[in-house]
Amino acid sequence: MKLKTDLKIIIRQYLKMGVQNLLLPVVYELQKPKQIEPGLVIFADAHNEKVPSAMASLVREVKRRKNKRVIEFYDDYQSISFGRLLKRMICFMKYYAKAEYVVICDNFLPVASCRKRKETTVIQLWHGCGAFKKFGYDTPGDIPEFYQGNVFRNYDIVTVSAPGCARHFQSAMRLPKKVFQPLGVCRTDKFFKASYNRSCRELFERTHPQAVGKKIVLWAPTFRGYAADPKLEQYADIVKMCGELPEDICVIIKVHPHLAKKYSYDNSSLTTDQLLPVTDLLITDYSSILFEYSIYKKPMLFYAPDMKEYGVERGFYLDYQKLPGTIVTRQEELAAQVVRVLSDAGKESEKTDAFYQAYMSGCDGKVTKRLADQMHA
Repeated sequence: MKLKTDLKIIIRQYLKMGVQNLLLPVVYELQKPKQIEPGLVIFADAHNEKVPSAMASLVREVKRRKNKRVIEFYDDYQSISFGRLLKRMICFMKYYAKAEYVVICDNFLPVASCRKRKETTVIQLWHGCGAFKKFGYDTPGDIPEFYQGNVFRNYDIVTVSAPGCARHFQSAMRLPKKVFQPLGVCRTDKFFKASYNRSCRELFERTHPQAVGKKIVLWAPTFRGYAADPKLEQYADIVKMCGELPEDICVIIKVHPHLAKKYSYDNSSLTTDQLLPVTDLLITDYSSILFEYSIYKKPMLFYAPDMKEYGVERGFYLDYQKLPGTIVTRQEELAAQVVRVLSDAGKESEKTDAFYQAYMSGCDGKVTKRLADQMHA
């Protein structure tokens, strides 16, 4: 079974290389006019069928200002046929050839497929904050050695959550230092709004009446594997922990969107962004969600029974032992540590605040406006 899956992934990678290196560059050159279309902004994503949360606020802001023509391309490349995939990518290239701005928030093959014109500015918002586990060209798990072509090519601006993250992104993407700008991450703006936090609390209480008055623990593990073959670890350990906790603690399970398509383990219809404002304790392993959660200055717990193995296989940019929270590696200690951390909430706030300042200082609730101003200058 694993051999079949690996073969399928390899075939997809070679198909990607063929499309990226042969077909799309030709389409781009054939469609390229003498001049760009001033004010044309393309928003695109290959992992969602609708606007992803990482760019939603910027899409709204650019449309609100009404002096740009906005074209949107949202598809889940893993779920559509190869024929439709080609059709959509070719259509994108026709607009790409004349756009003033192209905005993406994850790996997006068509953007990197050609030698783009200098008049077009490509903005990579990325979909996560900070830099925790290694990614991109810093780990063989993301980009196979046989893959030809830089998947991060043509980026003019990559927004990062703080100056301290820029060097890690530069290493992972192999792009010039000037590309990485600590403007912050657009999707975090809502976390600074009292109205958003209040509405999330009200929505949570309506959809989870059994949890009202209880301490809320959110388990949000990292994404593992490939988009075509994601893997979920430690689920059985978390279920066992739930049965060992007092009744005044409610555990919410929320897995990565790619994992949610394969595993039906989520016990909440709310998004992770909607759950963060109501969470009293975050449990994760190696997910970048810890950066967003640090905005709330609440306690974290890292359940990482395979910490040593994962560190060797994947690698970290940060010292795992210095993360702002309690590290647990044995399942039999998990429930007791959850109870202890909740009862001691606030005792490590200084450590959490220092972590926020180091890796999230660009996120201040004004990121979207700051970036839109730059686009409209």
